[in-house]
Amino acid sequence: MLLFFAILIGLAVAISVVGLVLERGGAQARMLEGRLRGGNRTATVDRRDAKRDLRYSVIPWVDRLLRRFNVGESLEVLLYQAGMSMRVGMLVTFIAAAAMTGYLFGVIAFHRLIPGLIFMALFGPIPYFYALFRKSQRMKTIRETFPDALDLLVSGLRAGLSFSAAMQIVSEESPEPLRSEFAITVEEQALGLDMRDALTNLSKRVDLIDLKFFVTAVLLQRETGGNLAEVLSNSATLIRDRFRVLGDIKTFTAQGKMSAVILVMLPVAVGLFTYLITPDYFKPMIENEGGRAALWVAGIMQLTGCFVIFKIVNIKV
Repeated sequence: MLLFFAILIGLAVAISVVGLVLERGGAQARMLEGRLRGGNRTATVDRRDAKRDLRYSVIPWVDRLLRRFNVGESLEVLLYQAGMSMRVGMLVTFIAAAAMTGYLFGVIAFHRLIPGLIFMALFGPIPYFYALFRKSQRMKTIRETFPDALDLLVSGLRAGLSFSAAMQIVSEESPEPLRSEFAITVEEQALGLDMRDALTNLSKRVDLIDLKFFVTAVLLQRETGGNLAEVLSNSATLIRDRFRVLGDIKTFTAQGKMSAVILVMLPVAVGLFTYLITPDYFKPMIENEGGRAALWVAGIMQLTGCFVIFKIVNIKV
């Protein structure tokens, strides 16, 4: 059994190492392509064979598997929105390695199959949740700087600039990562893409409701007419008001969130304290089958209660 576990751990480590090596090679190829694209424009470079690498993984069978289950595109968008320069196959490799680690930990620690499966389900999504966390942080940064970008865009429009010229100013003066997103939109327009398609792509790349409102307002103004500068100025004011309301909501719900944390951590802290002070008193809960089942039920109920509390205090504005 120990040999079997050692083989599984070795396979998980080997898969992770191979995935990292292949991903590094893919990143170097993309870096070289970027240098070719950003090189001297006067130089004559034949790039007729240069194509965009659309593979989800450098491993062919993994790429085919991701395309067959139609999960590669959504994960690719998630990684882009999170600002993580890795392929989808690398993320899937990390998920598989984390799941295998959780399974081995559960089986070795509890000598049962069910705990191994539970820990596999708990550890496996950790890389995916990390990508979601990175995405939320990046979207938060964009959301905080977006009103200032709208003010800059409005100033350009009121100064007599065209919308494309005002977008160019925003793409040069705004902080990252908002600057990069607007720069991509400006570049797409310069390459001949229609304004509607360029703005639609922007709304797809940035998962932000305020930016979707901005895109909708611009497209409606182009079709029906009106004072675009005034509309965008009102949008910036509305977004700042939403920030103020969100700040008030965080203040009012802080007590509920803290209560959830305390209710979850208190039984764990008391259990660890009891085990360290009087091990013989707490041993039946670990050694007895009924005690272990009670601990699992209590843990699941604690997590469920924490989830319900956070759902209650998570107010959308």
